Amino acid sequence: MKLLSGIRPRTLILSVTPVLIGGAAAISDIESRFRESRACPGPGCHVGHGFWLPYVPPTFLLVWLLCLLVALFLQIAANLANDYSDGVRGTDRARTDSSATSSGTSPAAPTRLVSSGTDPSSVLVAAIVFAALACEAGLVLTFATSHWWFLIVGILCLLAGWFYVGGKHPYGYRGLGDLAVFLFFGLVATLGTQYALTSRITAMGICGAISAGLSACAVLGVNNLRDADTDRQAGKNTLVVLLGRQAGSIIVAAEALLAAVLLGVTTVLQSSATGICATLLALSSAALLVSDTMLPHDERDYRLMFRHATFLSLVLAVGYFLCTLEF
Repeated sequence: MKLLSGIRPRTLILSVTPVLIGGAAAISDIESRFRESRACPGPGCHVGHGFWLPYVPPTFLLVWLLCLLVALFLQIAANLANDYSDGVRGTDRARTDSSATSSGTSPAAPTRLVSSGTDPSSVLVAAIVFAALACEAGLVLTFATSHWWFLIVGILCLLAGWFYVGGKHPYGYRGLGDLAVFLFFGLVATLGTQYALTSRITAMGICGAISAGLSACAVLGVNNLRDADTDRQAGKNTLVVLLGRQAGSIIVAAEALLAAVLLGVTTVLQSSATGICATLLALSSAALLVSDTMLPHDERDYRLMFRHATFLSLVLAVGYFLCTLEF
């Protein structure tokens, strides 16, 4: 059960969302090409959604699943590696089972394995195991798609996960964590999935990648707002620590709103009636997070803010998929 808390299952939606969005963009691209190539019998001919299904490559679902496994295993490995690195460095020394509600720590802050007494070497081994699983799934994905440069992307992902808070000069301690999250949980995961499935990148894929990256940054921003005081004491200069809570709150609100707006842009580009409902729900979810950031720090429920941020990520994943459907 302790290992499960180190995996941080509530955050894994951040890996699922970009892969689902990338798959939705790939499906939309396949459908678009099928519509263009299908001969219409006469004026007013309309090829309905779903007719593209027989033309999906037989390996489509397998490749999509492999993309999901790579993303999940990489995030789990990164979560465990972060627990290890922050624990041995002392950054998480206040986040133990016994001090979760003490005066120096937000009661919303989850406990960490190493700081709670778990052997650091066992946490590091667990991180290595999940990194190895990610490598195995990535190798199969590379062979299945014949995109050999995926190996380079995979190596960069592993390095980014480790040096986020690991090593002598972790970039997460220098305000660059948000940029890394946007790149890897947004652009790389989403566009990588679409390219693995269709060998193409489309406007829908780009909009979805930015949405996924921004929503992931919003989740990170909520956590950094919560931990600003302890991060500052530990010398962990996150973007919130560098800019202050007010500026950090504005950034989180802007990220949430822009992520939802981009879903609306995609809905218009796709002329999707079903996407309208998802866009309205995404805007409502973003509005909840915006209202959270308007409260004073002492009055915020960071657990609720985290749920609002992760729910937005889920809504975006469903919303981009709905843009490919028509009922």
